[in-house]
Amino acid sequence: MHETTLTPRPRRRGLVVIGLFLAVVMIFASGAAVGALTYAWLTPTSVTPIQASRVNAVAANTLPAQASGTLPTVSPTTSAATGTDPLVVAVSQVTPATVTVLNNDGSSGSGVFIRADGYLVTNNHVVEGGSQFEVIYADGSRVSAQVVGAAPDFDLAVLKVSGKAPAVAPLGDSGALAPGSRVAAIGSALGGFRNTVTAGVLSAHNRRLGDLDGLLQTDAAINHGNSGGPLINLSGEIIGINVAVVRGSGSDAAEGLGFSIPSNTVRVVAEQLISSGRVVRPYLGITFEPLNPQLASESGLTVVQGAYVQQVVANGPSAQAGLKVGDAIVALGGQTIDDQHPLPQVLLQYRAGQSLELTVARGDKQFTLTVRLAQRPEA
Repeated sequence: MHETTLTPRPRRRGLVVIGLFLAVVMIFASGAAVGALTYAWLTPTSVTPIQASRVNAVAANTLPAQASGTLPTVSPTTSAATGTDPLVVAVSQVTPATVTVLNNDGSSGSGVFIRADGYLVTNNHVVEGGSQFEVIYADGSRVSAQVVGAAPDFDLAVLKVSGKAPAVAPLGDSGALAPGSRVAAIGSALGGFRNTVTAGVLSAHNRRLGDLDGLLQTDAAINHGNSGGPLINLSGEIIGINVAVVRGSGSDAAEGLGFSIPSNTVRVVAEQLISSGRVVRPYLGITFEPLNPQLASESGLTVVQGAYVQQVVANGPSAQAGLKVGDAIVALGGQTIDDQHPLPQVLLQYRAGQSLELTVARGDKQFTLTVRLAQRPEA
């Protein structure tokens, strides 16, 4: 039996504490652990970006400009690459919108433009601790950028450059993508390998690492420096923002375990950061865990998908609505709760003060409750 260690998000300057178990070895001048499976947040690497020959963007496949003030949600049209591998087409469309983000503390990560008027999304840990930022476009040119807002709870941040974005990648529906679907990750691997493309499949929905839940899992190779870069589908849509990777060594070595923040979360968080600079989360007043067949059987439930209620906060919104420990929320506002539509992600679509229906399973019965959402208390 081996021990599994999960480490907190580390600080900047390329020192990546992957874990500690018996001994410490040096890898890429970063702290890494020997032994149990651990996960490492894709912290910006301190490697100085390579000043290589300029990479020409695929002008013919640059996405059309989007109207200011809206996040694009439709698939871009393809042109010159008709008849080629759809993954090649998708990558050619999104690469011009993908950038390297430089932090003045010497670290770097990746990002992707989501609006034509200069807004791009990245990870919070890419910009955390910095005061000045620069982005490198796919063609090698550089511009300064400012932080519009950051949401540490989601490990997301939005930056803005002056003028128009060179290209925009639309946000797709992460919940619509089935496990096994082909995906690609684009980003600045190790800081110096800009526009690196790796391909694989969507491995699973609704994974949890540390404080982040509802993550997408993929076997597309993801490396340090990929932080904030897009995970895309075959339609050239962003379906995730890359954030973490699992590592290991010896008998516990792991490969192909990358994680991304789903686009359905990214969309809501980015919109709030752009409009107000902060994210206000609605509050149900419960703790829960995803329901599965074994938990359902042990709890006497006849449903096997949903959110199993572990605790109900006294006098909170759910307590006032009549929810009880041992119940399972199987739908919220008419949306079924499952791995592709986890409760926190669905809840994020609503605002404090709104009333909505919960479909609840209790034993072998189902019924509805009306809950009035509150604002999530500050930690």
